[in-house]
Amino acid sequence: MKTMKRVLMPVAVFSVLLLAATLALAASMTRYLHVRVSNANTHELVRLNVPLRLAEKVIPAINHGELRDGKIRIGSFCADKVNVRAILDALKTAPEGEFVTVQNTGPDSNDAVRVAKEHGQMVVHVTDKNSKENVDVTVPWDVVQALISDTTENQLNVEAAIKALENVGDTTLVRVSGHDENVRVWVDSQSSDPRNTDSE
Repeated sequence: MKTMKRVLMPVAVFSVLLLAATLALAASMTRYLHVRVSNANTHELVRLNVPLRLAEKVIPAINHGELRDGKIRIGSFCADKVNVRAILDALKTAPEGEFVTVQNTGPDSNDAVRVAKEHGQMVVHVTDKNSKENVDVTVPWDVVQALISDTTENQLNVEAAIKALENVGDTTLVRVSGHDENVRVWVDSQSSDPRNTDSE
């Protein structure tokens, strides 16, 4: 009996430690969606820090306006008889590269748009030098595909995209830097945003 206790005691202690480590790991693996908007003129700073699991449960429960059952209705995905959904689906298996570059070379214009596939992500960069605004969007392809999964031609599947974000590493999805306002949207495992500025 004493031998049995000597064997079981270390096993029990190991089991408790393993369980504690598993719970700690699970707690640290919670992913958060962060949004930060700062305005230099009004000195306003807005921060949003939402666990993805919470957003995943809440989004399908909201049925207001264009958001219904976890999907948001937007304008048609077809532009000038081009099916954007079909193109996104084709790009998933396409080799990486720069697909669209638009530059206005007029004397009074400094606008540029770039769309590319880099490192398994869709990258969109828009520059408007007249308004001193830059927009950078970087979305993993799995999230892009989730956005258009199980939808009609004029819907985005927000619930599926949030689920897909659970599996991406720490990443900045959207960054807007302008003369007056800066916006950043990103995902990581931190429960809060300790920074007070947009400089990183």
